[in-house]
Amino acid sequence: MNQPQFLFPDGAQFGRDNLVLHATGRRHSVTDFHGPLSIKSVIRGEVAWIVDSRELVVDSTNFVVLNDGEPYSMNVDAPRPMETCCAFFRSGFVEAVAQDATTSLESSLRAPFRQGPRLDFLSRIHTDSKQSILPHLWSLAARCAQQVQPSSFEEDFLILSKNLLALYREVRAQVARVPAAKASTREELFRRLQVAREYLHSHVDRRIALYEVAREACVSRYHLHRAFTRVFRETPHAYLTRLRLARAHSFLESGHRVTDVATEVGFTSLSAFTRLFRGHYGVPPSSVAKIRKIGQAHR
Repeated sequence: MNQPQFLFPDGAQFGRDNLVLHATGRRHSVTDFHGPLSIKSVIRGEVAWIVDSRELVVDSTNFVVLNDGEPYSMNVDAPRPMETCCAFFRSGFVEAVAQDATTSLESSLRAPFRQGPRLDFLSRIHTDSKQSILPHLWSLAARCAQQVQPSSFEEDFLILSKNLLALYREVRAQVARVPAAKASTREELFRRLQVAREYLHSHVDRRIALYEVAREACVSRYHLHRAFTRVFRETPHAYLTRLRLARAHSFLESGHRVTDVATEVGFTSLSAFTRLFRGHYGVPPSSVAKIRKIGQAHR
């Protein structure tokens, strides 16, 4: 990006070390980079990572996980600075933690450095409803901001790995809920549902018809709605509404005006936005802005 990228620890190498890349800027380009297993997040703004011709749009409410060796591209050209924070794991690090977490202590003592399993289906966009990934990652970036490696650095990556494994277990539970008898059919339908979900993430700011999502995922509207609701435990419309409200809350915390926020997240009616926001968060949108101002006044 057009401002310095801070990579911690100093001199670390992709694949060989656990490292954090924290950058701010308006322009940045990457083409077909084959990196190690990583978590991509955006602290400020909105950035799209392109993976296997899929555009994965990330803002402060979600993140992307990419597997070891999975190529990706990105092209940031924005009027306002974007701030990103990415954690890159040493090759085999998360897989080894997965191996230890799913086998006995005796097995680990006999072969402590054996190769771990590949974490299929984890490489996608994810929300952080349990706040187990993003706060920890951003805290790590903040502690590295003075270019000093925290003493807990290795432990931080272990914690991130364990939280990724918890997410992976959730994903496997979702796969198990896919309404199909054959494993191959179940996995293929789940991949298409993930495409549908990513399409929703990429179009938070406008009204989306169900047939658009079904067309993108190559699934009929009936089977998309039925399977999506069963697997993710909410309808596509409810999922999109939740995404919009989460983004709205983030915008409000950043100081955006309520009327501007409603438009930016795809609501044409301010009253409808206020009603849904209050129903989800228990307070009207204006309260978030007031709380922010009070917090700034007491700093």
